[in-house]
Amino acid sequence: MRFRVLILAAALGVAGCGGGGGGDDRSDVEGVLKDFAKAVTDSDGEKFCNDLVTRDYLEKTVGATGDNAVEQCEQQIGQLKQGSFKIVKFDKVEIDGDTATVTAQVRTQGQTVPQVFRLEKQDGSFRLTSNQP
Repeated sequence: MRFRVLILAAALGVAGCGGGGGGDDRSDVEGVLKDFAKAVTDSDGEKFCNDLVTRDYLEKTVGATGDNAVEQCEQQIGQLKQGSFKIVKFDKVEIDGDTATVTAQVRTQGQTVPQVFRLEKQDGSFRLTSNQP
């Protein structure tokens, strides 16, 4: 279950980044991350797979394309028992055109850890993309 491992890596991984950010894009980026945390906590595959990740990220992580990728993603997220996953604080938000990098404090499994999220615009909305540096 490669996808499950990558979701957990995104939820629990630690990395570093910095910067500023402003305006409506910042609110959009923060909203996506809050929705991501809720979708992970609620095992809401429909929200996660259709609204919160880029199509490229989705297809690469599940190893399928098109509707099959969405179906596999929804199934795997629905089975994920992550437990509580919450964005506690946004430390740094860096937005450069259609890409964003955010460092946030994340609480999961009773611990608060820093997490870096990378996002890019797809169809006019920010979505999570690869969590690789």
